[in-house]
Amino acid sequence: MLFAKSNEYKRRLEICRTCKFFEASTQSCGPLIVGEEVETEVLFRRKSIKLCGCVMPIKAKLAFASCPASKWDGVLSIEEQIEFKRFLLEMKAQGRLEQKDMLKFYSFKDKATGAFNERSTCPPCVKKDINTFLESMKDVEIGE
Repeated sequence: MLFAKSNEYKRRLEICRTCKFFEASTQSCGPLIVGEEVETEVLFRRKSIKLCGCVMPIKAKLAFASCPASKWDGVLSIEEQIEFKRFLLEMKAQGRLEQKDMLKFYSFKDKATGAFNERSTCPPCVKKDINTFLESMKDVEIGE
């Protein structure tokens, strides 16, 4: 399962929207990450954490995603997270993206966002989307 169930999604999003680090204008966890990575460390419960900058209505739908402040966790097994991250890394590493992989990726993106997303055959555009999902999985260790 790559996507959180509806009730879990709603629970996560409610937690996010009541969090003091939630940016209502961008619906993000801390400052929205656009382009280059933004280092945003804050003190939470006497512990330094890095806010992810993700768009939470999207991230909360992803079963593997978790809150940087540990307010909610992902529901995928580590094996499933690793498998999906490997797929994204393989797509990112390809010099030329194959159409079947792009279709699989956009099918995933539709489910993750709950909407039909415009397809692109522009490799830089697809790679940007892949990087967005990889950023939300930065804590998933895939090993060798």
